[in-house]
Amino acid sequence: MTRSDLPGRWLPHWQRATTQLEFLGMPLLLLAARIWIGLIFFNASWARITNWGSQEFLFTQIHPVPFLPAALAAPMITAGELGLAILLMAGLAGRFSALGLLVMTAVIQFVVGQTPQGQENAIANPVHYFWMFLLLLVLIRGPGLLSLDALLCRLIPSFGRKA
Repeated sequence: MTRSDLPGRWLPHWQRATTQLEFLGMPLLLLAARIWIGLIFFNASWARITNWGSQEFLFTQIHPVPFLPAALAAPMITAGELGLAILLMAGLAGRFSALGLLVMTAVIQFVVGQTPQGQENAIANPVHYFWMFLLLLVLIRGPGLLSLDALLCRLIPSFGRKA
């Protein structure tokens, strides 16, 4: 056997191994990403619900949303975070929920974080870029095989069919 034969002999094994790794690894990666980021938003919204009395203060003094009154911003954002987080973790309407949370994270980072109160309270945080990366992963790849979307596609063949 010569050195020039080595790549030709190992290439099929390498391709088979990487295909199996993607088949097994990608659903687990997407599930972990969905649960990890979903828990962040779920816990934030649950903390707001259990301590609702401070919401007006938070949305006026700590992290105001420009052009949205605190009395409207607090329930809208809390409901969005809670509902989208649950959908994302379950993998139901996975791309929709990832998009919603991606927009929310971008607003936190690039709009709210740039207000005087946002800068004073360090609302813009580099970790938001990682959150956006994970949400983009789910948005682009879909929620994966370990999701309710995938289960519905298997149970109802017309569910996942594109028009």
